Amino acid sequence: MTEILLALRRFIAAPVPGTAWRLRAFLPASGFIRVRLEDDTSRTVLIELPHRPGAAPTSLGSWWYVGALRDAARWAADNTTTDVFTLDRLTAAGVLPDEVEITWDDGLDYVVADLVGDPYWHDPAATVAPDLYHLVGFDTRGRGVVRLYLALPERGTIGIDVATADPESRESRPVGWWASTKLIALLNPDASESLEALRIPGAIDPHCGGVYDATAWA
Repeated sequence: MTEILLALRRFIAAPVPGTAWRLRAFLPASGFIRVRLEDDTSRTVLIELPHRPGAAPTSLGSWWYVGALRDAARWAADNTTTDVFTLDRLTAAGVLPDEVEITWDDGLDYVVADLVGDPYWHDPAATVAPDLYHLVGFDTRGRGVVRLYLALPERGTIGIDVATADPESRESRPVGWWASTKLIALLNPDASESLEALRIPGAIDPHCGGVYDATAWA
C-alpha cells in the first residue's frame, strides 16, 4: 500500500496530465483504494481503484496505479454527471488498463529516481552506489534518450547516454529495468575497458569531461 501511495504522490503538486485534477486524498479500504481528486474550481471526485494483495492488478506493481489513475481521471473529467466513480462503474466502462502503462515521462522519472535511490520507486538500498557515482544532472537528448551526468570519484563528471525506450521497438521500457544496476556494472573500476569502449570520440559537452553512448548497452 505504501508503494502505491508513493507512486501516486506525483499528482499532489502537479495535475494528472490532460486534466486539472490534483490528488487530495488517498484512502485505504477493504478490496480497493479510494482516491479523491480536486480541480482548480474546487470540484472534487472520488475514484475507486482495486487493491487485492497478490492478485492482479496489484501484482503488476505500484506503477500500474499511475496509469490507472491517469485513465480514470481523464474519464472522470469527461463525465460530469457524478462525483463518485466506483470500481464497478470504472470496470464496466473498461476504463482501467489491463497492463502497466508507461509513458516517456514515466521512463525518465524512473531512471532519475533509480539512480538516486528514491523510495518514490523502490527501496533505496537496492541500487544506490555512492562509492561509484553521484547523479548530478540529466538532459533529454531526444525522444527516449537521456544523458545522465555522473560525478565519479577521482574522475570528475562524465555524461552517459541511456535509452528510456527500447532501442529496437522505440516503445517505453518497462519501469523497473534497473538502470542503476547496469550502470554499476559499467562503472566497475575493475572493468574500466567496458566504459571506455562506449566513449564518443570528439564529443564535446560543456557539462562534463567525456561523453559515452550506452543507449544500446544499458
